[in-house]
Amino acid sequence: MEALKLARETALVFDTDGTLLDARDAVVDAVAEGLADTYRHFGLAPPPPDRGRILAAIGLPASRFFREARPAGAVPDELTDRFAGEFEVRSTRAEIAALRRGAVALFPGVEETLAHLAERGHPLLLFSNASAPYFDTVVEVHALHRFFRRALSLEEAVRRRAARDKTGMVRHLVAGHPRAVVIGDRAHDVEAGRAAGARTVGCLWGFGEPGELSDADWLAHEPSGLLALPLTR
Repeated sequence: MEALKLARETALVFDTDGTLLDARDAVVDAVAEGLADTYRHFGLAPPPPDRGRILAAIGLPASRFFREARPAGAVPDELTDRFAGEFEVRSTRAEIAALRRGAVALFPGVEETLAHLAERGHPLLLFSNASAPYFDTVVEVHALHRFFRRALSLEEAVRRRAARDKTGMVRHLVAGHPRAVVIGDRAHDVEAGRAAGARTVGCLWGFGEPGELSDADWLAHEPSGLLALPLTR
């Protein structure tokens, strides 16, 4: 009974891309497609896609992602803002299409792990820096409401004036829970959790660079590894 009580009191806040969703191929391809379309829309010759740059930007707020996922200096300064806006529209359209045709999967073991954690009594919560249309499609296509009590994108959080960044999102989601653990694959997930007073898990199967997650309280090498961690401490 005590273990169940502790689990019910310990909310688990999951990041999405790179933690639950394997976005390494289809999502990166969709972003590259959207970027090339945006160059052509503005009458510019698309440079070769830089997949490493796109991967490095995944997890950033949309306001930064669509500026940092393209090569520097490839767009005239006077087009920067318009280009970023058009890039977001075209990339999001391509990402949603990839999701709906089943090209973007959850990492192996994610569904089973979420089911086990929910059975233990943990309130499961989901957040993301991604745009609301993309995030909502991820939740819909993969039926993540089966596991998560609440799901929140940064765009929606800002629109509702609930939060302005990932730290604020964690605080908003875990309000009323005595303990919380933030689970993600990038340093900013760990930083957001720590700033909000939560414990943190670094997921080594995602997009993080070596050493990026060294400040996490625990590290997990695969989704099922979460089940062995003392998350209620």
